[in-house]
This record gives sequence, C-alpha cells and structure tokens, in this order.
Amino acid sequence: MARINLSLDKNLYSLLQKDALKHNCTVNVYLITILEKLYKQNPFDYEAALATLEEEAKNQPLNKDFTLVDLPSFSEICVVKAENASLKPTVIRARLGKMFNFRVKKGEVGDVFRSRNSKGELKFINRAAVYVRKEVRK
Repeated sequence: MARINLSLDKNLYSLLQKDALKHNCTVNVYLITILEKLYKQNPFDYEAALATLEEEAKNQPLNKDFTLVDLPSFSEICVVKAENASLKPTVIRARLGKMFNFRVKKGEVGDVFRSRNSKGELKFINRAAVYVRKEVRK
C-alpha cells in the first residue's frame, strides 16, 4: 500500500470535512472513496457497510461487550466485497473500524458506546476496540 502526503488549504479541507461528515466518515476515508469511484470499476461502498454495522451493533444485547468481529456482516462484507473491489480485507476492516469508532465517539450509533474497564480505560481485545450497548436514561 502506498502513502500520499497531501497538503490542502484550510478552505478546501473545510469543504472536504463537511462532506465527509455528511457521509459519516473521516476526510481520509472520504478522499479514498472519491478516488476509488473515479479509478476503480467496483469501489467498496463504505457508507452502506457502515450503516449495516451500525444496525447490527444497535441489536446487540444490552451490557454485553462486543467487537466488530462479533457483528454478523463484518467478516462477510470484508471478504466478499473486498474481492470485488480489489482491496485487501484488512484494509477494509481497518477503514470501517475507524469510521465506526468515529461515529460512536460522536454518539451517533444509538446506545452503543466504547466499553471501559474498572479503571475507566478503554477496553481492547487483541488491539480491537470493544463496544457495549447501554440503556440510555432520559
């Protein structure tokens, strides 16, 4: 995988950030998606995959820790769609994970939160973020 160092003026970055937020992703993922749509025949649909993950997360049992790997579509989406989009499943998993975590941090995945240990630190299982559904009292 190649890396690109891209410098943008503040105005262009702000416009990209605004559009990225509309698509529920980071600027980096948004730019990758735009480029894939321009240059690839079958780009991976991160927005649809993220929506599926969010729905599955909202249906997890209350107060039970889970990782994205525990969600039914995560492995399936990554393997099947990755082949069609000519991407490595690990690349898709990483991008989806970042997108999902970004949305959870912003409180935009219903009653799904990052899980914390007894010391208040974020939990991880094999470097994977751990989430939990909690009843939200209003």
